[in-house]
Amino acid sequence: MKHPHHVGTTEELKTSLAAAGCWDSYAEQYCDEGCLKRYLRARNMDVTKACAMLKTTLEWRKTNKIDDMTIEEFASSRYMRDGWVYVDGNDAEGRSIVVFRKRKERLPVDEHDLYLRYMTFVVETAIKNMKNGQEQWVWMLDLAVYSPSNAPALSVTLGVLQLLANHYPERLHKAYVVNAPSIFQMAWKVLQPFIDPVTRSKAAFVNTKDYHAPAKAAADSSWGSWASSVFTSSKSSSKEAAAQAPAGPGGSDASVVLADGPADGGKGCFGPFLQLYETPFCYDRQRQLLTACGWK
Repeated sequence: MKHPHHVGTTEELKTSLAAAGCWDSYAEQYCDEGCLKRYLRARNMDVTKACAMLKTTLEWRKTNKIDDMTIEEFASSRYMRDGWVYVDGNDAEGRSIVVFRKRKERLPVDEHDLYLRYMTFVVETAIKNMKNGQEQWVWMLDLAVYSPSNAPALSVTLGVLQLLANHYPERLHKAYVVNAPSIFQMAWKVLQPFIDPVTRSKAAFVNTKDYHAPAKAAADSSWGSWASSVFTSSKSSSKEAAAQAPAGPGGSDASVVLADGPADGGKGCFGPFLQLYETPFCYDRQRQLLTACGWK
């Protein structure tokens, strides 16, 4: 019997997958060393749990023919043509940047399945687009036009969260929530129980007004205080604890939530992404990126 605190290895995970009858040629190709390590970390190095999780992913990929997706499958959809969600290059370290642009219209119920499949296409693109051996991505969620009237159905949001948690574990480096209105706090409270604490700790709220005119940024103390309380836990490290401090003069979201960043109040964390955020989506450029990633 293994010690209760036994740290599983990738070789043990391979053996477990073989014993479960799912270590075939496809698994051998998909489950490289990095993949095996990510699933182990996602299950606290427990081989049995990691095996069950990875087995589910392998079956899901085959059933849904993930590797057979093509550009043309989504080329006529507004998600791709209008840039609802897309990959827009890499950060300085080579991580792929995934951009989500909230639209004014609500996603129709009969499009939920198609949208989730398109989301799968986007994250698969992000993986193909990684540079310099990187395995994680940066998400930039533009919620400037978010409102209760155009908010996606809870089932869609949970579907995306489950997709990422179940089949793309340990992939998130940082998620920037940009220009979210204070009304979003209601949605965030609903979603919190469904988001892993580690994943939640990687979310950072920023407001672009803090970069263009920091001296004139409008104060929003209630929002800053709320953000500070929900994005940091009682078990925070010394760095995270700094984020719980009351907002300074101006009370901007960025200065509160990004307190673990540089000495400029955290603004340097999002600064490198500001130009990308303000660059309009270009369909032709996106097609070029998809082709460069090897999609047909």
